[in-house]
Amino acid sequence: MPRISRPLALIAAVLALAASGCGVGDSGSEAAAATSTECDEHGVQMSLTPTGAVGDRTFMAIGLVNCGEAPLVLDSMPQVGVFGGNVVAPRDHNAPESVTVDPGQGAIAPLSWEAATHTGDLLEVDRFLINALPVYAAYELDLAEPIELNADHVLDLGAWQLTGVPAATPEEPVEPATDRPEEPQCPEGFHVTVTQGSAAMGLRTSGIELVNCGTEDIAINGYPVVEIPGFDVAVRHGSDTLQDPGPTPITLAPGESVSAGMLWRNLVEAGDVVNATEINVGYAEGSPLETVTPEASIDLGTTREIEVTAWRLSE
Repeated sequence: MPRISRPLALIAAVLALAASGCGVGDSGSEAAAATSTECDEHGVQMSLTPTGAVGDRTFMAIGLVNCGEAPLVLDSMPQVGVFGGNVVAPRDHNAPESVTVDPGQGAIAPLSWEAATHTGDLLEVDRFLINALPVYAAYELDLAEPIELNADHVLDLGAWQLTGVPAATPEEPVEPATDRPEEPQCPEGFHVTVTQGSAAMGLRTSGIELVNCGTEDIAINGYPVVEIPGFDVAVRHGSDTLQDPGPTPITLAPGESVSAGMLWRNLVEAGDVVNATEINVGYAEGSPLETVTPEASIDLGTTREIEVTAWRLSE
């Protein structure tokens, strides 16, 4: 499968696609051009949304929401078909039943193609046929405008990328055993949270925030330490995409906090898939590490590199 350079301008068009239930919004031409199915007996809702074009290449996002009551286990890639020709969307790196979509959670898969060469037989395509394998339901999703493809066209298809966080099931209120206030979470004199950022077209961003919840100052000058238990992951200082202020000496007083950015790319090729729900974070080399549960999983796919920006004082 060829690797296509996808500028960041296209990424914003896909954010919120599955998190909002893949519904068709009423703002913006791209949202108006999206098509969506109803939630079916499999607990699946599918959508197809244009995300832009660069040169002669058109980009779309296949969206899926688990609208059922049980987890949905999918192959790592959808299946895309076109009526009337030998148009294919290769699934060379597909991993059977390897992606779990929880109830209320969504997933997107990028789809793109180059313009027809107008040599040989041409097809006028007004819809795609999509299967969310292993569910064979043959979802027909219309295109806002018909397109022309060569009869033997090859589409570029990407893997499912999980989006959003499943809605939590409300719990019955529990009366506290005593009136004693809950102890603050401050195991090492600091506490870390990893927030959910944006996710689209294989690019992921997230935020790291560290608060000094102890009683003494913390000296910080550099980059976060990030480890994924059980995996050898390279952490690169600096980023070609995120703005990096560079290391700055910071004396973090009790109650103050610092933040940093984290970026990675999700690609599914050869090797074990990383989809971490816990990571270890420290404020500097040699500092204690806190085990953190991110708001969204760190889904590196088969890549083994994370970019981080330097710490900066939170506003």
